Amino acid sequence: MSTWPANVFRCGRRWIDRLERGLLTVLVTGMVVVATLQIILRNVWRTGLPWAESLLGMALLWMTLLGALAASGLGRHLAIDLFAALVPRRVRAWTVRATSLFAMVVCVFLAHAAGRYVTFQQDMPVTELLGQPYWKYYQIIPLAFWLMSVRFLIRGVVPSAWLADGTDEEDQQPLGGPVV
Repeated sequence: MSTWPANVFRCGRRWIDRLERGLLTVLVTGMVVVATLQIILRNVWRTGLPWAESLLGMALLWMTLLGALAASGLGRHLAIDLFAALVPRRVRAWTVRATSLFAMVVCVFLAHAAGRYVTFQQDMPVTELLGQPYWKYYQIIPLAFWLMSVRFLIRGVVPSAWLADGTDEEDQQPLGGPVV
């Protein structure tokens, strides 16, 4: 039987997941529209949008980081889990918790480094995209890593029963994936 904190946690997690999927959908749709428009303009009218390539490159950066954030929230990020597959089930949960906390520390360091990179970009000569300096768009990098660190922290300390919402078969597996 689930307790109310677990239900509140799962409800919040579902809403955040929906928000992330919505943002990714809008981003991918926008990228397809801009790229298609650019192709048509170039091939039919021999013109184009001067900012399209820069915008598509920035959108790709945003999509990559938001996708990584979404994957880390669902526990579907890249992971090397050979050790977890070889140890007993009880040890596996602790292994996943330890690796999640380690990933959190790595993300904190990356967020800090990315913040320094954005600060460095502020000091560079201003290059603009759609009237805004590039460094403003680059703020997604430290933000995404900070949010991923929070996600990994949650995965490392929240009870594993809270992380399974029961909506699909994979969520019924213990923390750390299916039993091998």
